[in-house]
Amino acid sequence: MKKIVIAALALLFAVNSAEAYNTFAHQSIAALADRYLTDNAKTEVKAILKTDMVKASTWLNTLRKNPEYAATKEWHYTTLNAEGKSTTMDENDGVVVLEKAIGVLRNRANESDSLVQASLRTVIHLVADLHCLSHIRIEGVEATRGFTYVTWNELTGKRSKNGKGSWFRLWESHFSNRYTIFTPDYYADDVDIFAKEKKSEYEKGTPRFWVENGGEDVLRALEHFNNGEPVPAQVTNSHEYNHTRCMAKAAYRLAALLNDIFK
Repeated sequence: MKKIVIAALALLFAVNSAEAYNTFAHQSIAALADRYLTDNAKTEVKAILKTDMVKASTWLNTLRKNPEYAATKEWHYTTLNAEGKSTTMDENDGVVVLEKAIGVLRNRANESDSLVQASLRTVIHLVADLHCLSHIRIEGVEATRGFTYVTWNELTGKRSKNGKGSWFRLWESHFSNRYTIFTPDYYADDVDIFAKEKKSEYEKGTPRFWVENGGEDVLRALEHFNNGEPVPAQVTNSHEYNHTRCMAKAAYRLAALLNDIFK
């Protein structure tokens, strides 16, 4: 956690800047999670952050662009074993970093203010990141490390306008960029309307369970994609359901986690 302390001191008042999707999706997830915080959790979270969750949600994206903290790039990803189980103890794996940050928050009375703040920022960011399907790797499944494919329009029988798709771009920008003309609160509304009836089901479990659950979604999604092969645009677009569901899970689980920590 030493890196987190250093980063907190360096970036405590930094302005967040990142790629369009990462900023917008993280802010939308944070906006939705904030709605479901208890009054006590909301008060404590704001007191620790010195700002709101939406503004604090993307700081790890700023951090990883600094060469001094290049190792933190791996924090945004997690790796499951060949059986789809989360057993890793790699200190740079996202789920391990997340668990350590949660531990700091639970023991916050005995930790420095800077470490507590950095850990809360880390939790807010990584709960979201580890629900992005392209951030989950599975041993023995090379495709989970990324690939490109050709997009095809079934209606016209021609290559789609953009021509080439990417596994990372699909989950990190393809769907959420449709909402960037609106605010994070608007996108949060849409996600909540879509998934609210399953909130109590989605918010259960631990970080390890969450990423294992996500790994199952990854394998199902990969049935429709092959490296370098044509994929109908209609098939690609059908996965917006999965993308929105993952965002909802991230928001509901983040709120439930913070409510439990800040009882």
